[in-house]
Amino acid sequence: MQDCIAAFSACSNDEYHIIALVHNEKQYQEQNNVTYYSFPKSRKSWLYRLYYEYVGFYKLSKKWKPYIWFSLHDTTPNVIAEKRILYCHDTFSFYHAGIKGLFTQPSIFMISLFSKYFHKINIKKNDWVVVQQEWLRKAFKEIYSIRNIVVALPVQEYENSDIQHVQNRLQKEKTVFFYPAMSMIHKNFEVICKAALLLEKAGIFDFEVVLTLDGTENKYARQIYNKYKSLRSVHFVGLLKKEEVDAYYRNSDCLLFPSKIESWGMPVTEAKEHGISILITDLPYAKESVGKYDKVKFFDPDDEVQLANGMKAIIQNTADYDETETVDYQRPFVRNWDELVRFLLEEKINE
Repeated sequence: MQDCIAAFSACSNDEYHIIALVHNEKQYQEQNNVTYYSFPKSRKSWLYRLYYEYVGFYKLSKKWKPYIWFSLHDTTPNVIAEKRILYCHDTFSFYHAGIKGLFTQPSIFMISLFSKYFHKINIKKNDWVVVQQEWLRKAFKEIYSIRNIVVALPVQEYENSDIQHVQNRLQKEKTVFFYPAMSMIHKNFEVICKAALLLEKAGIFDFEVVLTLDGTENKYARQIYNKYKSLRSVHFVGLLKKEEVDAYYRNSDCLLFPSKIESWGMPVTEAKEHGISILITDLPYAKESVGKYDKVKFFDPDDEVQLANGMKAIIQNTADYDETETVDYQRPFVRNWDELVRFLLEEKINE
């Protein structure tokens, strides 16, 4: 949201004014030509969310008569505008939480069960639907029978040659693995803990795993923490601030990323920027997020043995990395937020 607002502000001039509908405007910095409207009730329940999407925003759109209504909420609101754009970054339609998810994180279970149907409402009324990856574009075409889809990377695309690899990291006694993620069931923390347990049982202790949960966040986090808190190699550090995450990257040797579903996977981009190794799940979103990179190994997200073997190879400096390729994006395609905003605004010029 911050990147989106900044991009619209940078590309705007006296011809455009941006109205940002947010949960809390105090969380956002002032931007040129941007006015914030807060909706503090929007996160209290889905009933408020549905009211805003299908009733409240309709009233606002009649009042403002906007040129573009750009929704970042994955669902198409009932509004009046010259152009309607939907940004979809929710991939729960493609995630099956299973019965375990019902009891561990029922909210995620319900979202995965019904999000496909909420996406479908009004989706064909959009002038453009924006997704973050090529595989999502193909999936949306198949599921919703739409063709007006643009792939927009949430980060700047770059090749390996643009990455400054950290060749001379501090000599440490232990190899450090890092997994920054929210405590949600699809993030798949347990496969890391199982792999760490296998390594410890094999007498391997010269490594550390840093996980960004501490058991206080929710039921799922509490289960993971209580079950694996006795592991010597696993450190539960809780949610981190951005500067703390950056510090951990600088001291880490490898990113672990076993998540079962993502619209992008920002830690993958961050790990590439820091030039560290990546052990990541062998799924379509991961292949696109990684792109061309020479220090990555893919593994089955449900196979702790595969992950443990990959971690052992990193620890012993014997890793055999996988070959990857630059993603071939079809048009329309933009490489970052600035290009996306220019694409949407220049549509007016081309009419």
